[in-house]
Amino acid sequence: MPPGRPFAFERHHTATAYVVHGGHTLLLWHHKLRMWLPPGGHCEPNEDPVQAALREAREESGVAVAVVPPPDLLVCAGPEVLPPPAVILIEDIVRPDQPFHQHIDHVYYTRALFPVDFEAAIPHGIHRWVDPAALDAAFSLPSPDGTLVPVAEDVRLLGIRAIAAATEFPRA
Repeated sequence: MPPGRPFAFERHHTATAYVVHGGHTLLLWHHKLRMWLPPGGHCEPNEDPVQAALREAREESGVAVAVVPPPDLLVCAGPEVLPPPAVILIEDIVRPDQPFHQHIDHVYYTRALFPVDFEAAIPHGIHRWVDPAALDAAFSLPSPDGTLVPVAEDVRLLGIRAIAAATEFPRA
């Protein structure tokens, strides 16, 4: 779209939380988009992206998490300093039940605050805990109907970085 022209579609602010524990990160089967993604969703009114990422992680995984801050995060008496996202993605959302729109996705790396049972059921349902070896090369995971669905490159690469960040800086 040429500079200065208004968008002909909506954009929504979203937040994603790569949940890391024990050298693994969590991927969920997204039924409507038919792909494997980390926990995340729309920012609620008056909610900042960090709050949204923490809430989405808890709602979808049942796991309480903390954001992994960058090692040089500013510390001062005020104003409040929020950790920045690892990256902000502009994602095209193409679904038959909605008009085309985009997500401005604030992606955070998080770590579980308490031990996680990788085999336990979670609120979201179908999920996989994956390690860096699995994420290192292109791979697929089965959908609910058994069809193998490739894990998107950005999901793989950000998953590797999330695990590294949570391991390198183990305390929030």
